[in-house]
Amino acid sequence: MNVRQSFFLSGILATALRLAAAESFAIEKARQEVERLKELAAIGAVSRARLEQAREKLADARDEETLHRLVYGNIGVESLSEQQAREIIDAASRRVERTARLYQVQAALVDQGVLPRAQLQDLEQQLADRRLGLQLAENRARTFTELLNMVRVEEQFLASPEADIEPPPLVEKFGGSGVFKPEHLRFVEAAFEKQFGHPLPVSARGQSALHTSLGFDHAGRVDVGVNPDDPEGQWLRQQLQSLRVPYIALRAMIPGQSTAPHIHIGPPSLRLRSADQQLSGGLN
Repeated sequence: MNVRQSFFLSGILATALRLAAAESFAIEKARQEVERLKELAAIGAVSRARLEQAREKLADARDEETLHRLVYGNIGVESLSEQQAREIIDAASRRVERTARLYQVQAALVDQGVLPRAQLQDLEQQLADRRLGLQLAENRARTFTELLNMVRVEEQFLASPEADIEPPPLVEKFGGSGVFKPEHLRFVEAAFEKQFGHPLPVSARGQSALHTSLGFDHAGRVDVGVNPDDPEGQWLRQQLQSLRVPYIALRAMIPGQSTAPHIHIGPPSLRLRSADQQLSGGLN
């Protein structure tokens, strides 16, 4: 393992340990309340229903922590693992289900005249907010899946022997000078935004946890989420060719899976050594 990879993997490990150790105050408070009510329920001082409500609040606090960390936090989508992508959907779905159940109970009491209708307003807003949170989680997981499939398309391409074999029809490779520098990327990003009025849609910049988990050294490479044949993709390929910057344009689909077309800027990703793969596999 070289020094760059060692620092990268050490950083992921340190972040994971910090997140595991630093649960929010809300979770700790909810846990303490569960323990307190558990002791009272054991001697019959409180009902089991109240204990279950406390457990629901603890589970909800944990799900909220997951969403703040993986959806609203500073973790880029390229740094998620497949398990984390599933976790955010599950956490957001559970929060919607909890509020929906509570709303149904309260609505029934309102219909019976036990509670005023105004009592439902806060729950209606909370349910709307949580459904929006589920939508954001689904969008983030969908983006992750597209990125994952991009990497797997590249993996399929790299698995084919290159000697004396033309690239597959849906894959275009430009070798250029074989060199891709930060200055090239800065120039292309500025020119792209000037040309199209929005930033270059970079989906993976350099090494990511996703590439590491799949055994690829993506350092010094960039993936751009554009279709190579759309106007933006054609423009980008022309710019890269004029700069003699190597790229791989992927229009393909993995058999049995859908994927978003994209352009990989830089030399083909290299495979990490097996020891690196084993270590990174343990982090995701």
